[in-house]
Parts: sequence; C-alpha cells; structure tokens
Amino acid sequence: MADATMTPLQHRLRETLALGGCALCRLAEQDERAFLQSLTYERILDIPTRETLQRARGLCAPHARAWRAVQGCALPVALVYRPIIKDLLAQTEPQATQGWFSRSTSPHQLGERLATAAPCPACRVGEATARRYAEVLLRDVGAEEVRAALIRGGGLCLPHLRLALQASGPAAGYRALLAAQREAWSALMAELDEFIRKNDYRFQHEPMGDERDAWLRALDALVGSSSD
Repeated sequence: MADATMTPLQHRLRETLALGGCALCRLAEQDERAFLQSLTYERILDIPTRETLQRARGLCAPHARAWRAVQGCALPVALVYRPIIKDLLAQTEPQATQGWFSRSTSPHQLGERLATAAPCPACRVGEATARRYAEVLLRDVGAEEVRAALIRGGGLCLPHLRLALQASGPAAGYRALLAAQREAWSALMAELDEFIRKNDYRFQHEPMGDERDAWLRALDALVGSSSD
C-alpha cells in the first residue's frame, strides 16, 4: 500500500528505481518523450516554442531521431525545420558574407555564425527532470527502501551521479548516496570479474549467470542508459 505522506515525485522515483538501471536516465527519457509527443500534437502551435527550436537549429541528433519515431510528426517537423533552412540560406548568401569569404568574413567566422544559439529543448527538459529527481533522491536515499532499490538497480550512471552531487540536498544525503553508489559499483566489478573469468578457456564449461550482461551494465554505468 502506498504511503499517503509521500509526494508524487517520491512515488515516481521509487517506482522507477524498482525497474533497475539509472533511475534518473529513465525519468529524463520519459519526460523527453512526453515533450516530443506534446511538440507533435500541441506545442507545435506555440510561437515561443517554435522560436526556441529555431535558435537551437531544431533538436540534437538523438532527439531528432526520437522525434521521427513519433506518429504524426511529419508536418510538425516540416513546420519547424523550414524556417531553420530558410535562415541558413540567408546567413550563407554571398551578399551576407561579402562574396562568401573576405578579410571580414573567414570560413571560421561563417562556421561560428552557423552554430546554434540555444541548447536542444528536449535536452533541457531531460536535464531539468534529472536535477529535480536528484534532489528528491538526496532527501530520500537515507530510507532503507530507497537505498536498497538504488543498489539493486546498479546505482546512478556516472553523469547523473555527478549531477546529483552538484544538486541541492542535505549533507547526509550526499554521504548516503555515495555509499550506496560504491556498493553498487563493487557488485558490478565482482560480476565483471566473474564474466572475464568464465570467458577464460579453462572455465568456459561453466554456465553464465547474472554476470552475462555485466559488460553492458558497465557501459551504461559510465555513459548513461536508455530504456529501449
């Protein structure tokens, strides 16, 4: 039975921790996908959103690929990217660059001019989500239920651990988080050792156990994970 004293954020964090892997990766990805859904069906009509997308030159590569997978995105994509292409054409006009390249406009300067003027909006949604739940985790990690789920799931990925250690939280929360993270890393290292041992020809007759995917979890531990 759910604890009625917990906030919706606390409930969501606990439910996500139970799924394993970096909970902050999962939560950020969920909200990024929700943003792409809303961009397709609702926010495409919002002028400030369109302007932000134009300054960012659209979405970053991972989120652009994710948006392509959203049903019904074709027209919204066209509406967002047409003014971006138009702006690129305007900025690379020979007149705008004084015949493309001159003493006042070098290829390097033109390259700088073509850079994005704002971060990917979907990335900003994910980063805000991760920071919000990092602060919840720092307050709750002292609870045995949360600590055990964090360790069992492998802890946080390194990027989100760094974010959590830089987020706002109680001193005891940082200590408890780091202790749980070290316990998760120690367990992972033991499984990597066992995976490596069983790949030795002398022990290849031994069946793989839970360590069979330790190498994949090691990659996720360092760079973050996806729920795909």
